[in-house]
Parts: sequence; C-alpha cells; structure tokens
Amino acid sequence: MKKPISLRLRVTLLCAALLTLCCLLLTVTNNFSAIRMADAIQAVPLLPAQSAELEGGVSLPMAELNVSDTIQQAQGMFHMQSLLAMVAILALGLFLIYRLVGKALAPLDTLTRQIRERTAADLAQPVEIPDSGDEVAALALAFNQMSQRLNQVFVMQKNFSRNAAHEFRTPLAVLKTRIGLFRKKQDFHPQATLELLQIVEGEVDRLSAMVGGLLELTNLERASCGEQLSAGQLIRSAADQAAPQAEARRISIFVDAAPCTLAGNAELLRQAVYNLVENAVKYNPAGGAVHIAGRRDGEWFQIVVADQGPGIPEELRQRIFEPFFRVDDSRSRQLGGAGLGLALVRAIAEFHGGTVRIEENDTGVGSRFVLELPLFFHK
Repeated sequence: MKKPISLRLRVTLLCAALLTLCCLLLTVTNNFSAIRMADAIQAVPLLPAQSAELEGGVSLPMAELNVSDTIQQAQGMFHMQSLLAMVAILALGLFLIYRLVGKALAPLDTLTRQIRERTAADLAQPVEIPDSGDEVAALALAFNQMSQRLNQVFVMQKNFSRNAAHEFRTPLAVLKTRIGLFRKKQDFHPQATLELLQIVEGEVDRLSAMVGGLLELTNLERASCGEQLSAGQLIRSAADQAAPQAEARRISIFVDAAPCTLAGNAELLRQAVYNLVENAVKYNPAGGAVHIAGRRDGEWFQIVVADQGPGIPEELRQRIFEPFFRVDDSRSRQLGGAGLGLALVRAIAEFHGGTVRIEENDTGVGSRFVLELPLFFHK
C-alpha cells in the first residue's frame, strides 16, 4: 500500500507550486521588459563619427561603435542572474514554508499523538485544547465531546451487561436451588410438587418478562407510527389498565386530560403511559393517590404522572431510565417487575421524537414523571 503524503508536505508542495509559478511569471516579465528596453536602446540613431583633425592637416577617423554585441552580452548576463535569483528565492521560500507549516501544524500533531494514545479506559479524560482558537482547537473540543458521549455509552453498556447478568442469574439460581432440593428430598407428594411448579412458573414468568422487555427495546424501529389517536383516550385506557392493581392497594387514580390528537403508534404510547402509571401505583403508599394530567404546551403534549411515593434522589434521576437500574434493589424485587419499564418509556418517547424526565412533586412529596410528545410527528 502506498504511503500517504503528510498534510505538512502537501501544503508545502502546494505553496511551492504557487511560489514557482509566481517566480516564473516575475522572471519572464522582467526579462521581457529588459529585452524591450535593450531593443529600444539599440534602436536609438547615432550620429556618424566625425574625423578629428590634427595639426598639419592630418585627420584621424573615429572608431565605429558596435552596440549590438554589448547589449546581447548584458541580456545574457541578466537572464542568467534572473534564473539564479529565482532558484535561490525558491529554495529559501520552500525552506521557510516548510518550517512555518510545521510550526502551524504542531498543535495538530500534538492532538494526533494524544488521540492515538487514548484507550477505552481513559475516554472520560479530555485532551488538552490549545488556546489558539482556530480549527485545531475546535477539533479538540469536538473530540472531547465525542469522547464524553462514547464514555457514557460504554458505561451504560457495562452497567447494562452487569445488571442483565445479575437479573437473569437470580431466577435461574432460584430454579436450580428449588429443583435440587426437590430431587434431594425425594418428596413427590402432590402438595410439594404443586409448590415446586408454582415457583418454577413464577420464575419462568419473570424471565419471560425480562426477555419480552428486551425484545420490545430492540424492535421499536420496526413499529409503525402513522396512527392518529386521542390523547384523552390514551391516558384513560392506561389508567383503566392499572385500576385493578390500584384498587388492591386502595390507591385512587385521578385523570385530567385535555382533548388533543396525537400521531404515532397507539400501542407503544399506551404501553409508555401505562408503565408510568403502574410505576406510580407500585411505589405509592397504600391509600394514596396518583394524578394523571394531559395538557398541550405549544407544539408539544405533556402527560404528567404524579405519585406520593418516597421520591427519587436528584443524582439518580437520569439513571432511573437505564435498563435494570433500581433505586432500592431489595424493595423493587419485592414489588416485582423486570426493571425495564422506565427504560422502555424513554425508548418509546425518543422513538416518537419526544422526551421523558422526572421532577419533584409540587407538594414536595413523591415524584412527577413528564412524558413530552410532539403534536406533529413524522417518522
């Protein structure tokens, strides 16, 4: 493979070509002017030489001047000096250009070296940004921003892999332990067998829920999104779906939705709203209330789900939407769920060009999830 030419050498060669062209034009112009001047001098008429008279009446003729040979010699010398001066100027110019280009590209060489030394382990550490304020500084800033985004992706991927392995390992460990105890006890009575089957069925359902959630996260791009749906009907449908779970814990659900038409995938949006309502019911204290509001805000429609639960610390409000992340791991396991509900809400919101965020409740108690969707959505 042919070795590529460095940027420094390419800039130097380009400047050399331009400098050579300028020097040639200047040399040709000077030589042409000199030739014309010499021709003009040669064309000046000279008076014929007069004879000098000496004493005694003897006259001596004056020597005739031959101007052509002298002018040709001067022209030749001028041409040679012009070429030598051009070569010297080119050599000096190329040397200065090469040095100056190298000095100008020195920050780029430094940045290149720092980038080559960068590994996945130190992506969070930014490269040094030169204070020149030029394109190299802009490139270093862009690289730092890209490195930060890549580092966040790597951290999220690492957390996802660790959390997924942990979540899958727990039900598998329960299944293995229960089956081992069942085989060891050799207790094949109907009651013992029924208990084992119930445990196996529960853990299999848990694994199926996690697999189903992961499939939904990865298959969103295949979903259609050209439906027109009523925002009020969407919110009430999600509230009705969560009503049995809320009634079991004596939790009231209040709905206040302004009339509005949304565009997107009705099933996905219903799933997103239901996940928010289910999450609010799950972490709400018994006998509490969940408030669901839908309102238009300019070109957006906001669905707000507020609960009276323990709330979420501010430093964890971004991570709460990561797959398998739990604020209180032990309590979350007791309440059930695969840990993918809020991650699916964020994925559905982004699929529709919207966002989801968490805020403090106006009352200072509990949390408020805000799902924001564009009114005019085109995929």
